[in-house]
Amino acid sequence: MSWYGIDAVDKAFSRTRKALFDPFDLWKWAKLTIIIFLLGGVASNYGSSGTNYKIGSEDLEKLPNIESGQIPDFPFDTHGIAFNYVYDASFPAIIIAAIVFIFLIVLIFSYISSIMEFVFVESLVRNEVKFWAYSQRFLGKGFYLLLVRLALGLVFLAFFGIAIFPLIGNILKNSSDFAWPTLLGGIFWFAGVIIVLILLASAINSLLSLAIPLSIYRNKGILSAFGLVFTNFRKSWQEVMVYWFIRFVLGIGIAILAIFLFALTVLVLGLVSLIFDAILYFLFSSMVSESLLWILLIPFIVIELILILGVLLFLNVPLVVFLKYHLLSFLEAWFADADIPFFDSSAQEPETALEPETGFNKPEPDF
Repeated sequence: MSWYGIDAVDKAFSRTRKALFDPFDLWKWAKLTIIIFLLGGVASNYGSSGTNYKIGSEDLEKLPNIESGQIPDFPFDTHGIAFNYVYDASFPAIIIAAIVFIFLIVLIFSYISSIMEFVFVESLVRNEVKFWAYSQRFLGKGFYLLLVRLALGLVFLAFFGIAIFPLIGNILKNSSDFAWPTLLGGIFWFAGVIIVLILLASAINSLLSLAIPLSIYRNKGILSAFGLVFTNFRKSWQEVMVYWFIRFVLGIGIAILAIFLFALTVLVLGLVSLIFDAILYFLFSSMVSESLLWILLIPFIVIELILILGVLLFLNVPLVVFLKYHLLSFLEAWFADADIPFFDSSAQEPETALEPETGFNKPEPDF
């Protein structure tokens, strides 16, 4: 058995060095930073609260006798009650609209992330980042990848619901024989289901990541490319197991390195920002009042935070690029007919002309 996962580490180091440092191209780093940022996700929260006026028994006692012909002078705000009634009636609609809006935003960013999966691979393989050209080229493939991921998410959600349905039934059952052992067993079952689903989802996502380059360079649909990967996995699953173990070790090492680099960067830039803000504080304090002073300092603080975040994203580029090159290098050796035209290959294939119009106009060979 060959150790492709281990051999790919050296190639990943070499290709990362050539792509990012030989020579150093600031503009390429900036574009890769944007691509890697768009590979992430977006989360949003919505909350609202309100206070309703309630009619008490004292108010009812103060009501006049309507039968006597006296025009009632209500001791409570009828307009407020009517407004609160309309508010209560429309509140579920507001919640539903907010959920739909958040879902659409997440869906849009998920689609962008799916496109960036292909853009990132093509940029590293060619060692040439053409952000807009690659994005237009992979609109269709990104859309199909999004559909596959949504389908997988629904399948895993269904599995999760089926697995915990008996647990929910036991919890909701109001019986006298419910005891702590039952609750403890349910907790262990819930944790076990979560762990199994996470491991299964990680394995499928890893195989799907290996299918993305095949979808590009073998001109296959994402499901057909996944089928090729899975077929090869059944033939040499030991190699993939070694690859997953190496990825796990590399992930731990890179996470430790990232924490160290990010903490050091935040410490240094934070101290510089504090010194700069202190100088501005003493300069402005002699010219303006205390309330206006903070209004003048807030834009500088916001700019400093944005710069620190930008530097952190910039430093993250080599780490993410190395991991992706490791995946591509492993796929090149593990899958015999991958046909990945790396920029440093001895017999490099001629680069095919980009076709910006091939987003949805040219359908996938198969879904």
